[in-house]
Amino acid sequence: MIRSMTGYGRGEVVAEGHRLTAELRTVNHRFCEVSARLPRVFAAYEAEARKIVQERMTRGKLTLVVSWGSDGENVNEPAGTLTLDRATAQRYLDLLAEAKGVYGLKGEMDVTTFAGLPNVFAWQENERDAAFYLGLLRDVVTQATEDLVRMKEQEGTLLARDMEERLESIRARVAQVRERAPARARETFEKTRERVSQLLQGSELPEERVIQEIAMLSERLDCTEECVRLEAHVAQFRRYLAEEATPGRKLNFLLQEMNREINTIGSKSNDVAIVEQVVEVKEELERIREQVQNIE
Repeated sequence: MIRSMTGYGRGEVVAEGHRLTAELRTVNHRFCEVSARLPRVFAAYEAEARKIVQERMTRGKLTLVVSWGSDGENVNEPAGTLTLDRATAQRYLDLLAEAKGVYGLKGEMDVTTFAGLPNVFAWQENERDAAFYLGLLRDVVTQATEDLVRMKEQEGTLLARDMEERLESIRARVAQVRERAPARARETFEKTRERVSQLLQGSELPEERVIQEIAMLSERLDCTEECVRLEAHVAQFRRYLAEEATPGRKLNFLLQEMNREINTIGSKSNDVAIVEQVVEVKEELERIREQVQNIE
């Protein structure tokens, strides 16, 4: 089953009075690129969160946002204890007193200035809760990832259905080209004989020479090989849609080959009926190409 490259997934877990939510969004991108925004308590586990997402995705620009609370509800983050680093604070005070004595500085430090000094206050994490936090993060990111995969697969089903209809249209039009091609060769043969007869004004036709020219012309007009290859590409395209989960790159390659074959048919045809079918096939291929850009 193919998957769309765009989608949205959400996960939520509640444990010990804490609610953790994860939202995962993805848009088209050539490679798999994951960016994450996590609460401070999970900062050390960002690589683990990214790994969970990347294991299920092959392409797309993904954004993972993990937060405490949901639906506008504020939930306190279990973030450990804010503590005063007494050693650091005392060192600041000692150095300031020393600077005042050496340089004759005046003034006193207020609370606001003191609180703004780097590393005076620090969060003291409870190490025994590390496994708890990691477990929460894994659960919520996995939920969001699975939810995203479901949405991508649903959209992929719709994309596949649309492309299948267009592929059937292409197959039918190529069949008409193959049916028309022999008649086109016969018509060319008769028109060539008629023109040569007019040029010779009733004289005897050099039959062998005419046959040689007609054979060469028929060879140039023959598009059987291109039709066969195009039909084979259509069949391969359908197999990828049915059998592979992430065939985006392969489908892009096949589309290039299909465009090459139909362009060759168009250049060889020199026939209004065939050209009409070629134009319709090229339009269908362009619509399919637009859809393939959204496939992972």
